[in-house]
Amino acid sequence: MARRHPLLRWLVVALAALATVAGCADVPTSGPLQSTKLPANGGGQQQGNPCCAQIMSPPEPGWGPVQLVQNFILASADFGQDHAIARQYLTAAANSSWRPGPGPAVTVIAGTPDVSSVLPPQLNSPKTSIVEITAKELGAVNSTGQYIPAPDGQKSLIQRFGLRLVNRQWRIDSLPALTGKLSREMLLSKDFFQLAYQPRNLYYFDPYYKRLVPDPVFLPIGTADPATALVNALLADPRGWLEDAAYSEFPAGSHPLRVQIPPGSKTAIVDLNMPKSAATRSSLAEMSAQLVWTLTSTSYGSRTIQAVKLEVNGRAWTPPGSASAVQDRSDYPQPCLQPPRRQSLYFLTASGAVRVLPSHRSASEPAPGQAGTSQVPLTSIAISPDQHYLAGTSPSAGGTLYTADLAAAAQPRASQSARDLHVRLAGLKVSAASWDHQDELWVAGTMHGRLAVRMFQGRGGSPVTVTLPPGIQQITALRVAPDGVRVALIVSTKAGPRVLLAAVVRSTNQITLSSAGQLGADLADPSSLSWYDADHLLVVDQAQSGPQLFEVPVNGDRSTFQSVEPGMISITAAGPQNSLFATLQTGQLARSVGLGELWSTPLAGRAATYPG
Repeated sequence: MARRHPLLRWLVVALAALATVAGCADVPTSGPLQSTKLPANGGGQQQGNPCCAQIMSPPEPGWGPVQLVQNFILASADFGQDHAIARQYLTAAANSSWRPGPGPAVTVIAGTPDVSSVLPPQLNSPKTSIVEITAKELGAVNSTGQYIPAPDGQKSLIQRFGLRLVNRQWRIDSLPALTGKLSREMLLSKDFFQLAYQPRNLYYFDPYYKRLVPDPVFLPIGTADPATALVNALLADPRGWLEDAAYSEFPAGSHPLRVQIPPGSKTAIVDLNMPKSAATRSSLAEMSAQLVWTLTSTSYGSRTIQAVKLEVNGRAWTPPGSASAVQDRSDYPQPCLQPPRRQSLYFLTASGAVRVLPSHRSASEPAPGQAGTSQVPLTSIAISPDQHYLAGTSPSAGGTLYTADLAAAAQPRASQSARDLHVRLAGLKVSAASWDHQDELWVAGTMHGRLAVRMFQGRGGSPVTVTLPPGIQQITALRVAPDGVRVALIVSTKAGPRVLLAAVVRSTNQITLSSAGQLGADLADPSSLSWYDADHLLVVDQAQSGPQLFEVPVNGDRSTFQSVEPGMISITAAGPQNSLFATLQTGQLARSVGLGELWSTPLAGRAATYPG
């Protein structure tokens, strides 16, 4: 994407307006978001807490270096006249190099930073000083609006300000995080970040332009025109981890003439200026799908916009066969983004046979064909989303991967070959396997002592080697999202186990996983995961007190504790319409009817999995 992500402009506004990291005692740190008054985006008078508004003042005579830096951080929250108050703390050189927007590095810290004066011997002078800020960094919002947690949930952050005497008064002469001649660095405490930002999803298309893929971003609650910001963000392909993995249908040169929500209406009117040659029937339908899903998103809360009316160069566009130009999600169904319907559960018996618990029955039955017997004892299984194919592993011959065509094996007069398990690869010790919506099988394990990830076509053919992000030593869990673009993994690194989110980047005869970074950085020892819905994972964490289940949002936000079940090894889930099933060390399957609910043990079995 050639131009800078539009959402970052809004991130800067809200960040600077709330960067009172050394704020006073009655600054709210909890409670509903609407209880906090945010400053006007137009750069007017500060509308925040009266206590802090009084602190935001020009520097006073007699302030030392530490006090000056503390108050500079506070004064940065006033946007009036391009941070006019804060600029009074700077020398002329620093003033010209400080550009707090657009495009800063937005760093989220645990709380009020420690501020101290340090002075290296070589700079020992009564006219110069260095003030150091130390804090615990929780994460950062990058240039595409994504929140990237710090490794292990937090890391030490150290920044230094250089000061010198100007007319007998201390002024800041150099700022942290200088890039070239500019400093864009700003800080925001965790409490203010949670109060100031709301998670949203941008939606882009997969490489086949069939399924929408969510790209999580954080949007300031105080954004004056969030709908316009979101529309602008959709006009180019995504950057970062989704680059070359997902795409926008909007043609180059497009821009919104207006994005309007009439008073009392829940329909957004989006008037786009674009080349006439680009306004084809299929392209307009795809653009509308992106707009409808992005503007009406309910992923992280209720929605105020329920429909979209698309206009092109001032003229309303009505989809073929529709009587109205007003469109909603029913016009663009996306099964991969909606909660899954009732699913059948697959699991293994103690003897290694596959059994199925159909969604409409209370008793399990053998899987079709040889897989449903114990003739080839299996240790793990994966089922394709359409339940057409099965993959199973066995430790025989140093590790063997089998596949079976369940649909063919279920036919009344199926041949022996159709009923059999077939060896797809020998010598691969499989640690994780998952199918995508194209009946492609993703397998991770070790071969000849080295980490290996392969992708197999369900109908046969040679496996394709998958290139991984650097630093991964082992993969213990892997699940492809229903959209087929995102992959959730648990990996081993030098620093310990990590939950990662990655995107599938395809090129000619090559597949690469592009990492979005660590998820669930607050987890101690993740061991198993499952997609719960399009925006959340369920992860088993092997904490010192015992296994615990957490819901982990894929936007990088904090994990939410769900329940404890002694002996929990693995988890499988398929949205709120399906029960959770956990495999226990006792050889039983524990069942819970939903998040946060109690567990029961109705079945003997292991390696339970829903399709996917």
